[in-house]
Amino acid sequence: MSLILRSFRHAKNVCNNKFQSFSSSKRSILAFNYRHFSNEKYEELERQKRQEWHWKGVKKGIGFMSILVISGTVYVFYVYGSQPRDPVTGELLPDEFSNYKFAPFWRVLDFIKFWKKFIAEPSREKLLPDPVKAPYHQPKYTVVLELRNVLVSPQWDYRKGHYFVKRPALDYFIDMIGYPNFELVLYTSENLMNAAPIVTQIDPQGQRINHALFRDCTKYVNGTHVKDLSRLNRDLKKVIYIDWEPAAFQLNPENVLCVPKWNGDMNDTSLVDLAELLKTIHLSDVEDVRPVLQFYSQFDNPTEEFRKRAKIVGQENQQATTTSQSITSSEEPLKKYRGSLFGARRHAV
Repeated sequence: MSLILRSFRHAKNVCNNKFQSFSSSKRSILAFNYRHFSNEKYEELERQKRQEWHWKGVKKGIGFMSILVISGTVYVFYVYGSQPRDPVTGELLPDEFSNYKFAPFWRVLDFIKFWKKFIAEPSREKLLPDPVKAPYHQPKYTVVLELRNVLVSPQWDYRKGHYFVKRPALDYFIDMIGYPNFELVLYTSENLMNAAPIVTQIDPQGQRINHALFRDCTKYVNGTHVKDLSRLNRDLKKVIYIDWEPAAFQLNPENVLCVPKWNGDMNDTSLVDLAELLKTIHLSDVEDVRPVLQFYSQFDNPTEEFRKRAKIVGQENQQATTTSQSITSSEEPLKKYRGSLFGARRHAV
């Protein structure tokens, strides 16, 4: 009998333990589901609040911009669309749009065209003053140079920040082609504040560089500052423009000697060869420099090609002097062989 009672109690205890474990697990599951449901609901509410704040900000921004645009339009039409008045009597003065319908609109449109031209066109019609007359000296040829990546190169480091370095042999180059040999003009797409101090450092005395033209003297075309040589007030037959960027000289490609871009290589000696090329043009006294420039611009490196040709001419000249009379004038050899230097013999018929 006692054995039966013990078995019954054991079975009862086992059932109670299982029921308790089942109850506790059920409570855990219910609590987990409740917490999970609460987190999802909280996140959904937060998402809705953020979306509401976002749209409120968008509506406020649109409203502010609308007020700004409307008030700006009213101001522009009031200031620039009104008929002009006499500053003394205050009476209305007739203008070219007085008889037009919607005259304020046409006045505003004319104002917009004026500012567009002011930004896109050079600041003046004649970029250089008229050539000087005797007894003053006006060089026959005008050399126009881009400053950036031709004479100087922009650099940057942690200690100095942004700065420019001078190209090797720059001082020699300026001495050789500067005034009075050539009329030297710097024509750069850099703005006045950045480029003017560089020009001063290149020519501190102001005796070699005749003129400096900056970004305001360029023509803005499709995002590029283009140089318009026709506004230089000079005979284009005597204008030599040196640059590396084709988009910058698209208006006058026949006057350009296109040189490789200089990126700061301090072992570069191209300015020496370039000075010799320009000096040869000067001594050869050519009437139109454009065929010469077009011939050398077809090469990737015009100065290197000139150096090769000058070497050949020098060898021919040395052979000629051994079999003929010595040449006393320093200009005669250049005139004698200028066809070879400028490619005339190559294209002779």
